[in-house]
Amino acid sequence: MKIMKPCIFIVALLFFSALSSQSIERTVIGSSGTTLSNASVSLDFTVGELMVTTLSNGTTTLNQGFHQELIILQLKLSPVVFLQGPLITSGTVIMDDSLRSNGLLPTTSPYADSLTCEARVFDITGNNAIVDWVWVSLRDKNDPTIVLASQSAFVQADGDIVGIDGTSVLEFDSPSDSYYIAVNHRNHIAVMSANTIGLNTSTATIIDLSDATASVFGGSNSVVDMGNGIFAMIAGDFDENGQIQNTDTNAVIQLLGISGYNKADMDMNGQVQNSDINGILNTNIGKGVQF
Repeated sequence: MKIMKPCIFIVALLFFSALSSQSIERTVIGSSGTTLSNASVSLDFTVGELMVTTLSNGTTTLNQGFHQELIILQLKLSPVVFLQGPLITSGTVIMDDSLRSNGLLPTTSPYADSLTCEARVFDITGNNAIVDWVWVSLRDKNDPTIVLASQSAFVQADGDIVGIDGTSVLEFDSPSDSYYIAVNHRNHIAVMSANTIGLNTSTATIIDLSDATASVFGGSNSVVDMGNGIFAMIAGDFDENGQIQNTDTNAVIQLLGISGYNKADMDMNGQVQNSDINGILNTNIGKGVQF
């Protein structure tokens, strides 16, 4: 018995040594591949199964495979607003586009993103003529003081707000959800939708902030009734603090007689005149943003 134990140990050792000396070659099954080599280096590679399907649930997009372009689903929005100033100038239901026709509109936005457009955008005339730049924001559905996304855009003579190409609907890189929609202008009181608006990536959602006082947050305090079925954004906020005050009037008085693209030009006819003060500012003193 004393002799058997060493023998069993030796046999077991040989057995496991034999196992450890075995080798298994690495193998792969691929749709394509090859071996490249030179005198000193050898490179083996394979290509896995190609999957090129794009999957989306409307909010998230998954790209599979190779050589695909970046795909971003964007919310589509078509707001409508009217500005009191150029409506007073035109005297109709179509806003005056004197800033455009006189070559005074800048190709760079006056707002935070400083977007630029091509000059040919201002060649459009008629109802789709560009009146001015505006600033459009998506606000949190639970707290409208929280701005989630914003961008510069154009307002046309018929009230449509479009992208900086002068024709397209607005697009936001935000998830499909409900938002408050707000519109700011450089010398008019900002307006916001009275309720949240559901936005999606498939069709442009139209939100008309000019059709009735019920469509805007704050009701009749937020807009001015133009007497022709249009409720317009209120002109006169020269210093853009959300309130029309004597300080706005005093600042505009100092600029009487100048011309060009200037916030003191309340009726947006390209001139700072007494009519900007007497016809607009003085009648709107005390009005302010409602959100």
